[in-house]
Amino acid sequence: MANDVASNPITIDTWSADITISESPVTVKKIVFKSAADGDIMVLENKHGTQVAWLTQTGAADTVELDFGDGFKFVDGLQIDVSDCTGIGSGDLAWIYLK
Repeated sequence: MANDVASNPITIDTWSADITISESPVTVKKIVFKSAADGDIMVLENKHGTQVAWLTQTGAADTVELDFGDGFKFVDGLQIDVSDCTGIGSGDLAWIYLK
């Protein structure tokens, strides 16, 4: 498969390069991260490279959710810098639900 940043939810399944979610303000309702190994970390940044959210896997093949309720507006865009993520690879998935 390939990352689908044009859908809602956005689906991330390829971690070989940085992933731009949005370069402009974007409102996120929820982020779900599923990885194969305990301790994997997914880091999200704004367009300036400032870390704005991170999810840490606490159980192998489990999911971690960051729920923003009615939504949180990331005013400086949103991206995943894969070099800041730890342990993520083939078979790991993320879904980003937009408002």
